[in-house]
Amino acid sequence: MDLQLTDKKALVTGSTAGIGFAVASLLAQEGAAVVVNGRAQQRVEEAVRRIKRETRDAQVTGVAADLGTKEGVDTLTRNLPAIDILVNNLGIYEAKPFSEITDEDWLRFFEINVLSGVRLGAHWGAC
Repeated sequence: MDLQLTDKKALVTGSTAGIGFAVASLLAQEGAAVVVNGRAQQRVEEAVRRIKRETRDAQVTGVAADLGTKEGVDTLTRNLPAIDILVNNLGIYEAKPFSEITDEDWLRFFEINVLSGVRLGAHWGAC
């Protein structure tokens, strides 16, 4: 399949494992220049190596930044001035009874699951 992504720059948040990694891999296979993101530099570097190993001629780089914070979003956007595609995959949850979720938990979920995407979309004009 040719999704016509050659010469497009794609950022996939939360892409060092799981669904985010799979999306980043597929975008690289389709010819996009992919930016992998995660909180830990080592995991970002490993994801980049893996995609390069699995996809011949892959254009892939990585930026380690905790997008659950404004500072992390600022770090990423300083290192990545422009993108064409934003895949906001970042998200967390905790498997526990509703009544045990504290206000602090809800604020952390909101900051990571919602504000990370809002901040990135606002920065790049919602790609």
